Amino acid sequence: MEKQAKRERKLAEKKAKRLAKEGAKKEDDKEKVLDASKPITLDFLTNPNKK
Repeated sequence: MEKQAKRERKLAEKKAKRLAKEGAKKEDDKEKVLDASKPITLDFLTNPNKK
């Protein structure tokens, strides 16, 4: 019984860690998406200080 509980606890920790890691990736992806309604200009492509 103790082995099974320990195994389940370990699996839960791994799952939580993986979900936390995936959540961070999803937030980064949202920032990189371009707005389709805005035209792409040369200044937009070459400006190093863009946000």
